[in-house]
Amino acid sequence: MGHIPEPDPCEGNADCQQALAELYTYLDGELTIQKRTVIRTHLDLCSPCGDRYTFETELRQVVSMRCQEVVPEDLRMRIAKAIRDEMRP
Repeated sequence: MGHIPEPDPCEGNADCQQALAELYTYLDGELTIQKRTVIRTHLDLCSPCGDRYTFETELRQVVSMRCQEVVPEDLRMRIAKAIRDEMRP
């Protein structure tokens, strides 16, 4: 038999929905101090939302560490020239 997924404890909870809707702007530091405080408090008190925050934070760290390839200078110059050429009337 298939695995029956557990119900999402945050489903239908307006505070959770708001916190999760703002999670990426929170992680990017693009919220006011007041909104950051509200979301931080919610993440501290709601373990399912806190777990999602932890996952997203760790995922960003992994991506950041793994995606550090250096673009060759000649390729950057060709791209910059192509952009300039494209912008000319």
